Amino acid sequence: MSEIVGQNEEQKAPPSGRLVEAVRQRIEKMVLTGVIAAGERINELQLAQQLDVSRGSLREALRSLEHAGLLVAILNRGVFVKKVGLADALHLYDVRAGLARVTGRLVAQHVSRQQLARLRATFERMDEAAAADDIAGFYEDNLSFHAQLLEYAGNPRLVALSETVRNELQLYLRDAVVGPARLRQSQAEHRLVLEAILAGNAEGAAAAFEAHILAGKQRMLDYLGGRGESLPSGRLAP
Repeated sequence: MSEIVGQNEEQKAPPSGRLVEAVRQRIEKMVLTGVIAAGERINELQLAQQLDVSRGSLREALRSLEHAGLLVAILNRGVFVKKVGLADALHLYDVRAGLARVTGRLVAQHVSRQQLARLRATFERMDEAAAADDIAGFYEDNLSFHAQLLEYAGNPRLVALSETVRNELQLYLRDAVVGPARLRQSQAEHRLVLEAILAGNAEGAAAAFEAHILAGKQRMLDYLGGRGESLPSGRLAP
């Protein structure tokens, strides 16, 4: 009897946090790379079989991604990948710019010597990638640079908000191509952020990081305009 009870308890045990996080990361990558398309309904049974996990673990991971802004649950219909249009993307850029201003200020005020060393190392890798026109390498280190800035700001709520905005923006931007010229311009903006932080200039770092995000917004609009897409008037970054 005790053996049967033990088996039942094991079957009813909640999914482990480590497993759910691993499942979450795999689904997140599928969403952000377009393997699961924007607007697509998540087939729980099929996805659980594909990932070789339980429905319970999958549902916990889906709930986490819903909170992160990548998925949306619709009553009696299921869970869908969120669709982000241009208007939403522009609003998200404005929010991200405001969060970047706060981030830059906090980093300049609280960053440690060890953190500065890691930040400079990441920046130098980005410089090398930019010089070599290595878009893929630059992209990876760019993500790390931004993640480090958020971490070094020392504000967990800021991190959570920024990651939600970034994820939703990525749903819109994942098909965009950034050429070498724009890559080097982005790196020049990163340099201004880093120099202000190294100088302990909190307001300078705040302004530089905000300007970098707004410049990214303008680059997105330039890219879309170059593809011949119609753009809303009065929404261009300064």
